[in-house]
Amino acid sequence: MMKLYSNCISSHGDADEKFKKMMTLMALCLSVAITTSGYATTLPDIPEPLKNGTGAIDNNGVIYVGLGTAGTSWYKIDLKKQHKDWERIKSFPGGAREQSVSVFLNDELYVFGGVGKKNSESPLQVYSDVYKYSPVKNTWQKVDTISPVGLTGHTGVKLNETMVLITGGVNEHIFDKYFIDIAAADESEKNKVIYNYFNKPAKDYFFNKIVFIYNAKENTWKNAGELPGAGTAGSSSAMENNSLTLINGELKPGLRTDVIYRAIWDNDKLTWLKNSQLPPSPGNNIRKGWPEHFLDTARVFCLLVAARIFREQNKTIPMENFMLTKE
Repeated sequence: MMKLYSNCISSHGDADEKFKKMMTLMALCLSVAITTSGYATTLPDIPEPLKNGTGAIDNNGVIYVGLGTAGTSWYKIDLKKQHKDWERIKSFPGGAREQSVSVFLNDELYVFGGVGKKNSESPLQVYSDVYKYSPVKNTWQKVDTISPVGLTGHTGVKLNETMVLITGGVNEHIFDKYFIDIAAADESEKNKVIYNYFNKPAKDYFFNKIVFIYNAKENTWKNAGELPGAGTAGSSSAMENNSLTLINGELKPGLRTDVIYRAIWDNDKLTWLKNSQLPPSPGNNIRKGWPEHFLDTARVFCLLVAARIFREQNKTIPMENFMLTKE
């Protein structure tokens, strides 16, 4: 019997000393299939530092990882080989991107959505495209489909050899407009744009709560209903037999939920069970996210300061660095 979990592979890579000081652990979270008892093993370092990427494992025990800080690069490693080493495969043709979701369907690697730039002058944007990779031919192909909604901050789990469940993610139009407005604003207007974006209540971000089923054999999308609560971005998901677990995620930028959704997938239908909450670690009174009593104005002030600092350095704002709060 096999179980599907969300796991992490860590890599230090051959980074320079400055990079190592800034980030001593690079982690790539991906869905992999392991035996019921589970196992842990040390693998060779990925050839380059990798975060915000994606990955999947095929039915033959070969792990594939790529995108994120690796740009368009992809690598594979065969767990069955006695001498395991990473091998570079054909580069991804869809451009560098982060936050994609990948699964193996019909013995091919499918990559769904992500966020990136079309070119160096373009603002960040949400992608709704789908690509697939053939391990036999070592070739990529853009699938003749687009997802019903933009896919960034989404999560996905494999249901069977032909179908994947995808849900969650940011609202494409609201997300894209923020980066378009930031790019167009002069220095006197940027703070207002940032404030207006981060100061909305959670419901006004319209994070996706529709559950989609993509069928690779038929190349079709199906609406499988909605989450029983608010839509989230950046959730984790796992599938065990026919039991789906959707874990936490953001309700809005900087505000995370501790809710866990559970459902049963049977006869091509989702039946939602009672929600639960993720408990804190024993003795740990620190959590991610802003406490509900933290005024929006105070939260946005902190985000404005953070945005100013990191914009001056031409870096992406590492939101999680500012989300630790004592209860």
